[in-house]
Amino acid sequence: MRITTAPHAIEARHAHGGYSAFPIRVAPLLAMRLTVMREYAAHRNHVAVWADTAKQVHEAITAVCFAQVARRRKYRRIASRVALNAIVAYEKAYVITLSRDEAGHYHPEPGTEFPFAVSDIGRAAADLLGAEWSAEPGCWGVRGYLQADGENFGYTLAVTDSGVLHIETLPEAHRTDLVGVWPSDGLADIAARVADTIRELRKGD
Repeated sequence: MRITTAPHAIEARHAHGGYSAFPIRVAPLLAMRLTVMREYAAHRNHVAVWADTAKQVHEAITAVCFAQVARRRKYRRIASRVALNAIVAYEKAYVITLSRDEAGHYHPEPGTEFPFAVSDIGRAAADLLGAEWSAEPGCWGVRGYLQADGENFGYTLAVTDSGVLHIETLPEAHRTDLVGVWPSDGLADIAARVADTIRELRKGD
């Protein structure tokens, strides 16, 4: 059976090793590696073990950043320990939730990894904005296009390559990131955040 390594874990472990030797110089790299892990965990945190892992990795990022500002050896030792514990927890979460087929490949049941699509968020947000609003899905449901009746401009809901949900105001293509939004927040709460953001954007038009 193929041995599968948790995505981003090797890079994080390398950064952690560098941090142990050169904490001031390597702290930004370690924080970046941990941030990528947090994003990965957060996209799956409708599963309890991933939700706990996302929080633990976030605490590790905070510890590394605090140690960098405080510049005391004691805090760097604490940050190193907290970061390593977070990496180990991340690797364990990956193993626990791994679904494999007979060949040993990761193979979750369709629809179990992500509970809803971006286009679903768009439709739910349009419902909150009012009866004059409609939402059309992009190809494969990875985008949502929202528009009010009688208007020749609208809003595109999408996700960046780094996993940030954002709104593009059309036709200017001005992008507004929805910071701190995760799938585990639930469809209703995410849709409410999108609707509120669009209302704020329209005030500025």
